[in-house]
Amino acid sequence: MQLSPLQLLEYTFDGVSVVPVEGYQADPAFAPGLVFFPGKLAMSADTGLALLDEKEKYSDFGVKLTLRVGPKEDAQAPYNIQVSVRGIVRMHLTQVDGQGEERRVRALVNGASLLYGAVREMVSTVTSRSAHGPLLLPSLNFQDLASHKPDEVAPPALPSSAPAKRKSPVARAKAKA
Repeated sequence: MQLSPLQLLEYTFDGVSVVPVEGYQADPAFAPGLVFFPGKLAMSADTGLALLDEKEKYSDFGVKLTLRVGPKEDAQAPYNIQVSVRGIVRMHLTQVDGQGEERRVRALVNGASLLYGAVREMVSTVTSRSAHGPLLLPSLNFQDLASHKPDEVAPPALPSSAPAKRKSPVARAKAKA
């Protein structure tokens, strides 16, 4: 086991919407709690990438993922879902000729994968107490992002690239006084 050259430094959710589909009837062929059959889901994602900082041995990127999930036409699914999440990833590679593009591609493909894991867990948590029961989204592969140019994400809209210094409850109380 070894550390990955890509590290997720932080992430935040911009929005989480999980709305039960009215009239949904569970398919008795699938046990509740399992991954929902992906053939019945209409899934789409938008991604964005912004270079935030570049050093000789690493680059920091802002990554954005917006996922939309609902029933396919003529199919039933329990929820309409839209989740937007942003994160900062650090790609460790020595800066040499041609590695700038490799850093960008790895940051996008693997950054989107890391953020999708957070989205998948968030949806599972929210739906565990929702009308139609828990929904575990299927695993996805973001390798197709390697061949297309992502939308640029405006760096000011991303979380700060510096680690946030959290105030203790005592310090917050003093600041309010």
